[in-house]
This record gives sequence, C-alpha cells and structure tokens, in this order.
Amino acid sequence: MSRAVSSDDLRLFAQGMKNDTHSNPLPDRVRLIRIQRFFESSGGNPFSFVVGGGLSALALASVGIPASRLVIWFALILAVSCLIFFFERYVRRSALTLENAVPLFRTRVALGLANAALFGSVIALLPDVRQQTAYILVFVMASSVVALGYMAYATELRYGLSVNALTLAPYTVFSFYQYFVLRDPFLLLVGTIALVWQAVVIAKALQVSRSAVGEIEAGERLRDEVARRNQIENELRVSQAESRQLATMLRMMCDNVPDMIWAKDLEGRYLFANKALCEKLLGTSDSNEPLGKGFDYFVEKERATHPDDPEWHTYGQFSRDVDAHTLSREEPTTFEESGNVRGNFVFLDVHQARFVDAQGEVIGTVGCARDIIERKASEAFVLHLAHHDALTDLPNRALLNERLRQALAQVRRDRTKLAILFVDLDRLKPVNDTLGHDVGDLLLMEVASRLRSVMTRRVDTVARLGGDEFVILLPRINKEHDAEAAAERVLFTLRQPFKVDQHAIRISASIGVAFSPQHGLEAEALLKNADAAMYCAKRAGSDGFRVFDESMQPAAGDAASL
Repeated sequence: MSRAVSSDDLRLFAQGMKNDTHSNPLPDRVRLIRIQRFFESSGGNPFSFVVGGGLSALALASVGIPASRLVIWFALILAVSCLIFFFERYVRRSALTLENAVPLFRTRVALGLANAALFGSVIALLPDVRQQTAYILVFVMASSVVALGYMAYATELRYGLSVNALTLAPYTVFSFYQYFVLRDPFLLLVGTIALVWQAVVIAKALQVSRSAVGEIEAGERLRDEVARRNQIENELRVSQAESRQLATMLRMMCDNVPDMIWAKDLEGRYLFANKALCEKLLGTSDSNEPLGKGFDYFVEKERATHPDDPEWHTYGQFSRDVDAHTLSREEPTTFEESGNVRGNFVFLDVHQARFVDAQGEVIGTVGCARDIIERKASEAFVLHLAHHDALTDLPNRALLNERLRQALAQVRRDRTKLAILFVDLDRLKPVNDTLGHDVGDLLLMEVASRLRSVMTRRVDTVARLGGDEFVILLPRINKEHDAEAAAERVLFTLRQPFKVDQHAIRISASIGVAFSPQHGLEAEALLKNADAAMYCAKRAGSDGFRVFDESMQPAAGDAASL
C-alpha cells in the first residue's frame, strides 16, 4: 500500500546529507541515515492508512458495528493521516540534517503512533459483537498495520514494537480475556494465532532490522575507509608531487652551481652527481649515468681511450682511500688533490663528509669540490713576485736568505762547504746618467741572463739584492778553487760588450768571495764578510775578485766613501 519513493524525494534527502561530512562521528551519521530511511519508507503511508481505515470501517459495518462509531473512528484516522502527509512534505522540503533529524523523527513517530493507537482502539467496538468474522477482520487490520510498522520501518525496530504494542498486542490480550469470560474456543484460537504471529513477525523484523542497520553501518565504515584511503592517496600524490618538485628544484640548483657536488653509498657508488661533476670530472653529459657506478669506472673508461698515454688521466688514484678515511671520521674531511683529467691538469679543493640519513645511520659520503687551478696559479704568481726581483726575475733578498739558511744548515749537518760571491757592477752609474735608466734596466736584465748562463749547476742560486748588486750562492763545493773559478767565469762574461738598444756597452764587476764554515756559519755574517771582500776588490781597481780574510773588516765610513 506504500508508494514508490520519487527521484525528487531522494534528491531532497541527499541534499540533507550536505552537513553529513566524514568529520562527524560514525554513530551520528548512522543515526541520521536510519532516520532518512525511515522517512523514505514512510512516503505514501498516510494514503495507505486512509484507504485501509475506510475499507476496515466498511467491513466492520457489515458485521453489525454501529456506523456512527465507525464514522468518528475513521474521521480521526483521516485527520491524523493528513497531519502525517503535510508533516512529511515539510520534512522533504526542509531536508534532514544532523541538527534537525532527531526532533523531526520524534514528531513523526508521535503522529504514527497516534494513528496506530486509533487502529488498535477498534477493539473497543467489539464487546457487543459475537461474530467470528468481526474478530477476523480486526485481526487482519491490526496485523497489517503491525507488519507495515515492522517491515516498512526496518531501520527503526523500536517504532515497529511500539506500533505492535498499540495495535495487535491489545487485540491479543482482548481475545484471551474474552475467551476466559465466554469460554469460546474460537477466541482462544484467535488469541493464540495473534500471539504466534507476533512472535514470528518480531523475530523476522529483528533479523531484517539488524541486517538493515548493519548494512548502513558497513556502508558508512566502507565510506570512511574509502575516504581515508582517498585522503591517503591524495596526500601521497601531493607528497610525491612536492617531492618531485623539490627534487627537480634541488637538481636545478645543484646543476647551476659551478662546484662539483656528489653523494656516494658505502661502496663508493654514486647516488647523486651534479652537472659540473659529470662534465668536468666524469666525462659525461648525462647526470643519471654515474648512478650506481663508482669513480674508478670513469677513470678506466677514460684511460681506455688513450692506452699509450699514462698521463692522460691521473686524477683520483686514491679516491677509495679518501672515502674510507671520510667514513672513519665524524668531522668533515678537507684536502687538495691534483692530477690530469682527459689530458688537462686540474687542482681541486675537496670537502667531504659522512652521509647520514634521517635515522642517524651513515649511508655513504657527500662532498663538493672546486677547481682552484687559477687560484693556485695566482698564489704561485704572488709567491713568485714575493721572492723574485721584478726587473730580472732573479731570486730576491728574501729567497736568497731562505736558501742560504738551508745551505748553512746542510753545512753544519753534513760538514760540507759553500761559497758566496758578492758581485757589484762597475760603471753602471755612467750608463744610467748618459743613456737613461731604461737602458740601464735593459743592461741589468742582460747581466742577469749572463750570470744564469755561467752558473750551470741547478743547486746554485743567482740573486739580485737591488741596484747593481748581485749575489751568487754556491752550495756543496768540494774546494775553494771551485768558487774562485766561478768568479773568474763571471768576470770574463761581464767583460764582454753588451749590445743594448743599439748601444755597445762595456762594464766590469768587483766580486767578494766568502766561504762557510771558515768565514761564518750565519747568513748575515757570511754576507757581510763577502761584502767586505767585494769592497777590497773594488779598492784594488775593480774588474777582479778577492777572498775574505780577517784583515778586510771595513773601518767605519769605508762603505760610504766607496
């Protein structure tokens, strides 16, 4: 007797779910759905009550029940059914939410129980009627209402029990009461059938109700699980997208850095290599190629391209030892390493440390390196300038003193000999005065070249102290005659004419010779004694040399007069 639920009804009920988000507790959502199902099932019931009540009134009138009572009874049913009809229209338009569902449900239950009470009150019309047909009609009517209450409202079993308590239960009690009063076996049979029918229907209704409620709970749990999985999947997708974006950004950052950056596992295989490392050191343009390979793989690959050139690729011979050393230390490792890479010399400043994961476990090494060959060249150039004469490129006083101290230490240690030749050019001042200082500078450069050519041993040092003074250090000589012979060669080569800027220039030199250990074991004293011998040679007429002796200690003012 109930009509089918329309699509508009379902749309309105679905609209009522808008506040039913998964943030609400599961029991509240299940309660809301049970009430929604209740209202979905109640659609058309007012019409059924009116039709059923009218037919029941006609049937009861046919067995002798006064029409006036039936009219009043039916009018009450009609009134309550109309109230139910308009109330349900209001519910459909308002939509059910967690906030209004329970109050609306209670109102609907009250109206429904009022109608059930009216159907149950029909027994009040039976005391003066003895026809068996009347009892049967009332039983059919009450059982229909009870069945409708149980089965149509399966999600609310308590409502069905309440309907049963107001309709069929009073009929059953009344039948047994009449049996005990009238001793009519028919009444006993009717009461027993009603009792058994209630037990069967209640048991079936309980099963159906549990199934319906269980289905709702299972559906909501499934929705929760699906929602939770969807949320996890969405979060995972977002996390993966963020990770990919971060990885891409990290890759771009590392590839735009001119320094070489890498990460290796415990076996020395690359986990990451930036563009600079791949192109400058590994010889590949693909930053993914090094992954899973060690540095030795690329070294052997390069050496295989030039098997006859052992100097083609020499860098990184101790990379495994360096990795092992880094893994054994808690502090970062810093070192400089040089060698040839594809025939080009590189000098790297390397910083390396242990690679530690989020759990604190060491999983490898990380490092960065910068090619500092230009810096090293600049440093070497600055160092060269600091120790060499800017005009002649000969060692200056600072470098001479350093080498002289080293040579004197060897004299003391190995009991060898060394000699100092203090060379002072003669007639340089007239050259500067007549031809200019530019020509004088060119002459000094030619003198330096000739002095270097005369000193053939690699251990000898030719230095310029400044102006027209030069010093020649001769370490590890066998006898004093070797130094005197060297002085003669110097005098001879400087007597030869110099051709400077289309000028033929003749000069000479005065040389003072001092030996260690006999003339001193300290650099300052030895240079002072050689200087004194040079002044003696200059006083003797220049273009000669003198060997220092104690009589050559200059008197105050001698150097100034010279």
